[in-house]
Amino acid sequence: MKVEQFYNKNQFVIRGENKTVFQSYNSEIAEINNDTGKLKLGCDWDYSKTTTKHLYLFLNDFKRILNYETREEIDNLNTVSNKRAYIQKLIDSKVIEYDENMI
Repeated sequence: MKVEQFYNKNQFVIRGENKTVFQSYNSEIAEINNDTGKLKLGCDWDYSKTTTKHLYLFLNDFKRILNYETREEIDNLNTVSNKRAYIQKLIDSKVIEYDENMI
């Protein structure tokens, strides 16, 4: 397992165990399965403007390991005016998995 600081002192990327995880403070915000490219968001994904800002950076920096469908949707993220609503739409349509127990 490898832990790297990500843009800010309280933001981390953790690589290992066949997944890439974005952690903000003590909360797991996002997880990418390195085999399937599936993206999962935790319950704190939209906790604050800073958290969502770093989530968008994580998605952009690591989109190469996302599956094709999710990567295409993440590419569209830069063209929408309300990114939070767009991500929620992707969760609602099951393009992105949501795990309320991911902490």
